[in-house]
Amino acid sequence: MTTKLTPTFQHNAVEIVDKKTVFQGFFRFDKLRLRTRSFRGGWTQEMSREVFVRGNAVGVLLYDPKADQLLMVEQFRPGCTYDPSQSPWQFELVAGMTEAGESNEDVVHREAEEEAGCRVLHLEHLYKYWVSPGGMDEQIDLFLGIIDSRDIQEGVYGLEEENEDIRVELVDATEAFKGLDDGRINNAMAIIGLQWLQLNRTRLRQAYSA
Repeated sequence: MTTKLTPTFQHNAVEIVDKKTVFQGFFRFDKLRLRTRSFRGGWTQEMSREVFVRGNAVGVLLYDPKADQLLMVEQFRPGCTYDPSQSPWQFELVAGMTEAGESNEDVVHREAEEEAGCRVLHLEHLYKYWVSPGGMDEQIDLFLGIIDSRDIQEGVYGLEEENEDIRVELVDATEAFKGLDDGRINNAMAIIGLQWLQLNRTRLRQAYSA
């Protein structure tokens, strides 16, 4: 068995000397004092690090293989206001934060209904990945969701009590791939999902062609 891509250390190679919550709102911000085992041997010096404690989320690539269409959502993202050269509105996959007592599959079905009025016919787990582990605890579980695009009504969705203002758009797969190439789609979850679809599109179309 290969030992390539096997982590050198595990959690017991980290010593948390001190952890303080310096902000608690809808999300949390922690300040850590820690040291770790070193590749050079021994332990590092104590260091200070900050972690944005956001929690985990679930995303879903909603795809109709018969029509070769994707369901994408457009919504405002405040983080994008820090770059005035780009629009703060992003074309994204349906996604949402996990809540206590929900499975990842529950989140997919709930968010697809709330954000897009969409029923998911079949789910396939694609990846579990860290968003930005240098300073954030969030992990994403990304799924493929098979849909029937004939049931989709393009329009505006979302929960008003949560200030959601979400526009649903059906996009041909070829147009979505062009959006990757020319930068119209430029957020991590959508890029990962669409690149996965580029690799698996033929298989899916064959499997659901009947």
